Amino acid sequence: MSNSGFIVKRLILSRRNKGIVHIISLISLIGVAVGAFALVVVLSVFNGFTDVAKTMLEKTSPPLLIERSGGYITQQTIDNLKAKTNNSSVLNDGYSLIPVIKTTAMVTFSDNRSIVTLFGIDSSFFLYNPLDTCIVSGKNIFNVKDSLFCLMGINQASFIGLNRGAEKMNIPVKLTVPNATNEDAMVMEDKLSTVSVYYQACYQTHSDLDEGNVFISIDKMRQLLDIAPDVCSQVYVAVKNPSDIPKIQTFLQDNLPNDYSVKTVLQQEPLYFRIVSSEKLAVYIILSFIIFIAAINIVSTIIILHIQKEKMNKILRTMGMQQKDLRRIYFYYGLTLNIAGCLLGIALGLALCLLQQRFGLVKLAEDAFVVDAFPVQIMIKDVLAVIILVVVIGSLAISAVTSRIKEKI
Repeated sequence: MSNSGFIVKRLILSRRNKGIVHIISLISLIGVAVGAFALVVVLSVFNGFTDVAKTMLEKTSPPLLIERSGGYITQQTIDNLKAKTNNSSVLNDGYSLIPVIKTTAMVTFSDNRSIVTLFGIDSSFFLYNPLDTCIVSGKNIFNVKDSLFCLMGINQASFIGLNRGAEKMNIPVKLTVPNATNEDAMVMEDKLSTVSVYYQACYQTHSDLDEGNVFISIDKMRQLLDIAPDVCSQVYVAVKNPSDIPKIQTFLQDNLPNDYSVKTVLQQEPLYFRIVSSEKLAVYIILSFIIFIAAINIVSTIIILHIQKEKMNKILRTMGMQQKDLRRIYFYYGLTLNIAGCLLGIALGLALCLLQQRFGLVKLAEDAFVVDAFPVQIMIKDVLAVIILVVVIGSLAISAVTSRIKEKI
């Protein structure tokens, strides 16, 4: 082992060995470095965009969401959870349960109509949700305790003709939903339920959240849907400490019936994050081919070096070195190039990501409102995945060629 390491060191560092082989070795090392660099940077950018999307979703999505398949959630269920929480010495006061009703509705103002997602909320909704801090019109008059209030995104308000300043005029807005208790009615108007509320404020998040969402009082929503005053369709879970989310999710799921589900932010949007994860995996696989090509270059380097050092091979064999020891020398030589290129590429990739985080060197388009530069987020598991990929591919390729070394390849 020590003799093989010494010979590998001399092959790489000796000045007398400078030549075409070392130029090819350097090119191979750079190829591995480029592949590792690209993997670290691209995976970090994917993580950054995923984190930005998660941050945007958190503005209207709770840290945890309780839903029931095929039915409403009763106040008794919420009270039972609160009682079990009070008896738990682990959770204490770590979260709050906020009842919410969510449905699809049609909003009408003058002759303008739009299909929206309608939320029924109470005064506790904004205790954790920062959406009220994004209000751009009507902030001074917005009152969530008013059962006639109506809050919507700025794009949604503009789409139905509610321009800035309209919130000061007590303008009524009609909300219409299907009437579940009168589905068999002959007249279309009898199949629908309509309620009027006053437009009070609009918010702006510079995202798709500004479109298609309307918020009203939960009492007014129950009146609109003609449901009992002690039920809701969802329960938002406001968590004080984000690190407690997995523990709270497990506790809630264990203390709810089987037809209830407790979802995190990512689980609430499974399709979007499944697509992002698939794209990240696809990029990982595509860039791994670059690593494979770089490994082939290292194999070529070993073949040329073995031919060039034929005299050295014979001397070593004459001195009693076994064939497996000779193979080990060339394996270590190739593996050294592979690992050195991997570490160099990862170091450069991490350096670029850190500079991007600090200074935002690479900018996005000028009309990008959410972030003005490419977001990056370095994750240790991605760095480890890159190291494992490079070392495994390189080791397999190098082992395949060195295992065939005899007197000649």
